[in-house]
Amino acid sequence: MLKNNNNPDLADFKDELIMHLLQELRTPLTNMKTALTLLDSPSLKPLQRQKYVDLIKQECDRQNSLINGAIELLDLEKLAEQQVGSPLNLLEIVPGVISTYQPLAEEKGLQLSYSIPVDLPLVLCQESWVKQITINLLHNSIKYTLKGGQVFVQASVQGDYIQLEFRDSGMGIPLSDIPKIFDRFYRGRTLLSTHLTGADTGVGLGLTVVQNILLHCGGSISVTSQAGVGSRFRVLLPTLESKKAIS
Repeated sequence: MLKNNNNPDLADFKDELIMHLLQELRTPLTNMKTALTLLDSPSLKPLQRQKYVDLIKQECDRQNSLINGAIELLDLEKLAEQQVGSPLNLLEIVPGVISTYQPLAEEKGLQLSYSIPVDLPLVLCQESWVKQITINLLHNSIKYTLKGGQVFVQASVQGDYIQLEFRDSGMGIPLSDIPKIFDRFYRGRTLLSTHLTGADTGVGLGLTVVQNILLHCGGSISVTSQAGVGSRFRVLLPTLESKKAIS
């Protein structure tokens, strides 16, 4: 969990995050150096050359994901003491984010759709945070769903909260890994993704970012999944009523 500016453990958190990040960056750097060395071989066949070029691109994407995730986590700390913001209408935010991912879904041969009722209560969360939650979870669903699969986003009322569900027919998560998926630099699903290429591989901090956003705004996240079948991430966002109940 991120600490706020008044917490003496904040410096320890930053030090730990940076140390983990530096350790994780060693692997892609080593892989790229190895690939570049192999590319110098005069007897390298075209297919092998392309394999090493693809590996370098993949590891560059992996580094970028790690660095961006760390920046997002540190930015959350800076915003932790800001007001939650004005009530938001999910219908004015979520569909716009989804539309930006339609080309990627089409490129992968996926069906991407959503259902956001027009009469939903307003949620209390910063607009940039709602967008970040949607981006990270939608990217996650598309990333681990193969051609011909489906990704569906649905909003509904759950008591005094709004539930935003991200459902996919992807490769799923082993039961033993589910308790770990929100840990920083979780890499369990990479064991299931050896057939993925490019930006679809590697580890990141997307789920950690989402969890920390929700901790800051008074929401929560849960997941159910079955390996080879798919996953459901359920986000609960606070409304005015839920805030009243807490206070």
